[in-house]
Amino acid sequence: MNSFSFYDAIRFRLVTQQEENSAKIQVFIGVFLGVILRWIYAVAVDVIRNQGPWCFGNLTEILIRLGIALAATLFVFSGYWQKAKDQPASMRFWNAAAYGITIDVIVSTWLPAPTC
Repeated sequence: MNSFSFYDAIRFRLVTQQEENSAKIQVFIGVFLGVILRWIYAVAVDVIRNQGPWCFGNLTEILIRLGIALAATLFVFSGYWQKAKDQPASMRFWNAAAYGITIDVIVSTWLPAPTC
């Protein structure tokens, strides 16, 4: 994993560079969408298992979750971009979405269950 630079991720250096903007937007949206889709999937699994209501939490919990998703996406994007930029355009979004799903699996372990 030679392409990941912790220093670049902290400073969000790759996010602020202006070259290849459309590809960067594609990767960023893919990672963010993957994070959000995995969150929705986790709630759906809980609904199916427990026969309960759809519960994403109260407004504060939802906003915190979206903020954490955005922060994780920015941080991950800074390190993932070097690998994603050489992929074909047709696969770049789907690979980024899959990466976002795996990142949410890691990040969500630190988040409490929503209260309804």
